[in-house]
Amino acid sequence: MLVVGVVILAVAAFGILSGGDDDDGDTAEPVTTEATGGDDDAGDDGDDPATDDAMSAPDCDPETGRIMVPTLLAPNCVPLWDETADNGGATHTGVTADEITLVIYDGPDTDETQIVREAGGTDTITPEEVTSNRERVVEAYQALYETYGRTVVPIVMETAAESDDEVGARADAIRAADELGAFAVIGGPAGTTAFASELASRGVLCFCTASLPQERYEEWAPHVWPGLMSSTQAYVHRADFIVDQLAGKPAEFAGDEALQTQERKFGLVWYETADGAYADGVRFFKEQLAEDGIELELDMAYIYGTGATLDEDAQTIIVRMKDAGVTSVIFAGDPFMPTSLTNQATAQDYWPEWIITGSTGTDSSALARRYDQEQWANAFGISLLLPTLDPEMLQQEGNLVSWFHGEELSSYPSIYDVGRLFTGIHLAGPELTPETFRDGMFSFKPVWGHPTEYGVSYGQDIWDFDDYTGADDIKVIWYDPETADPTVETDPPLGVYRYVDGGKRYLPGEMGDIGEFFNEEGTVIWFTERPESDIPPRYPPRTSREG
Repeated sequence: MLVVGVVILAVAAFGILSGGDDDDGDTAEPVTTEATGGDDDAGDDGDDPATDDAMSAPDCDPETGRIMVPTLLAPNCVPLWDETADNGGATHTGVTADEITLVIYDGPDTDETQIVREAGGTDTITPEEVTSNRERVVEAYQALYETYGRTVVPIVMETAAESDDEVGARADAIRAADELGAFAVIGGPAGTTAFASELASRGVLCFCTASLPQERYEEWAPHVWPGLMSSTQAYVHRADFIVDQLAGKPAEFAGDEALQTQERKFGLVWYETADGAYADGVRFFKEQLAEDGIELELDMAYIYGTGATLDEDAQTIIVRMKDAGVTSVIFAGDPFMPTSLTNQATAQDYWPEWIITGSTGTDSSALARRYDQEQWANAFGISLLLPTLDPEMLQQEGNLVSWFHGEELSSYPSIYDVGRLFTGIHLAGPELTPETFRDGMFSFKPVWGHPTEYGVSYGQDIWDFDDYTGADDIKVIWYDPETADPTVETDPPLGVYRYVDGGKRYLPGEMGDIGEFFNEEGTVIWFTERPESDIPPRYPPRTSREG
């Protein structure tokens, strides 16, 4: 069941709600790299003894400058640690000479989390199985990455606080920091920034939040490390897409023939939290569009809710969009609101273009099938997610954890964030603090140019601000309601996203004119095999850094 990583990793691990995305800041010119990304010279600086020691480590691949584990995201080589050496002992809260405390946030189940589990095929996995699998994920990284004599100890912190409960979020953060003594926390509530803010104020790393503005991550630096890009980065891509592909042209993909000959008028629907976390992102987006003479006809926020709340909000939004003459609705919200919006649009006989922006889950085929299919047949845009991959290919390929254990697990809880945590520890050196963790992550050799893998960099390899996020690139998609999902063997449902230009992923400023939408030529709906440049390196199994 290795396929669970496709949706669950992309949706649940990054927070069920990516929100409306906020952001602030500019983008630098993208760096040109080889397909494997990073520095071509494998990191050998010749006269640097530390570099020489790193390159001669028994797990170092001198051709890539990365350790020999089967992932394109392997960290840079580092010297093999002498277990008799002094690692500095208790260098920070949650760190001793022997242990690093990791807290796993476990919030209450909701209808939405169950939907995500069903979409990802993990709804039948028991809590006990999840706990066991998580321990085995940590065990693999512990053995294969350098931790300088320390063992990462995961502790699950259960909470009954709802995702938008600011008081409960702060109390949970204090509990993680003070009672459990965390160095780092994975996960957190999606509906408030209070959890991340409180942890940062107490010097605790948090692999949490969803696509907040860059200024938030700078405020909390170097403590908060979100999975996907900040809304600043996402809105740069979104503005690129609107400017390069859509603006000044007729709304030819609208469902209403009367709209198809009109020049596009854009309306934005975006997710907001009670503490106003996402408003700066919309402001930044408007500024980006204004630089090219584009003005939104209307923008409307909604506070995430369920049932009647979403339906009522959707009814108001659709009335306003239709009355304003919006031909093209840009959606930057949670993965469940489009169900209400598209139902309301049909009820009001409103058939615009739907512009997908990659806000979490809306670019997942399994969730898109929950939307009004006649409406969503006019949906296209950008996606931050990885493409759908053939489960059989994934099972044969395995991953770092199954490679280490010699068997496939039923799920890989938190594997993405666990991997990023261990990468930072590995690159930080023995004096582990949030600052050395940041410096280690910023030294990570970038990875770009792979249709089936995220482009990943940290620091200022691409952006002209410090990047704390886990992805840089996007792909272009459109929704095909008539094609069966090839990943489902029995009675496959209709409705899949098609990836334009063979699923190519674009760094900021790279997109240009990508061609025609709603034309199957050159598109893919899944990958049954990886492009040669995307195939993870193959190495003999290892049980430790030594071999």
